[in-house]
Amino acid sequence: MSSTSAHMTASVTAVTSTATASSPPPIVQLLPILLLVIRSSYWAVSLLLQALSFIIVPLYWLWPLTLQLLSPITIVLSVVLHAAVFTPCSVLYKAIAALYPLYVFCAAACITGAIMGIFGRYIIVSILGIFTLWRSPSHRKTIQSSLPTNHPLRRRKRRSVRIQ
Repeated sequence: MSSTSAHMTASVTAVTSTATASSPPPIVQLLPILLLVIRSSYWAVSLLLQALSFIIVPLYWLWPLTLQLLSPITIVLSVVLHAAVFTPCSVLYKAIAALYPLYVFCAAACITGAIMGIFGRYIIVSILGIFTLWRSPSHRKTIQSSLPTNHPLRRRKRRSVRIQ
């Protein structure tokens, strides 16, 4: 049994050692492709820069003339932009900054009024609830029955008025 185990171990090591020696790692196979891509990219960028230099150099000489020809348009656009955009924005910003304390005061007053109104309503409803519990319906009937029929505190029958 030990001889079979030794034979298997020797064959496994022999197979693994021959397999490793015959095939290189995958990065070695990718290295030529990577170098080709880098060289091609360098060549394309240098060609593009040469073409751009042939286009840009004449424009560099014509740039001052172009600016002189376009200066009236740029001046008019600058004046219109300042008159139509920048000045109203700055005036609006200054007006908002000046009215900010008034805005805060009014907002605080509205919030305080709303809180006082809501709590005041709850207080009044609770006080009226206490009074309605204190005055029971049987107490009201005794008061109304003791009043004469023409007394102002006695309830009257409601009559609807129809318009024809």
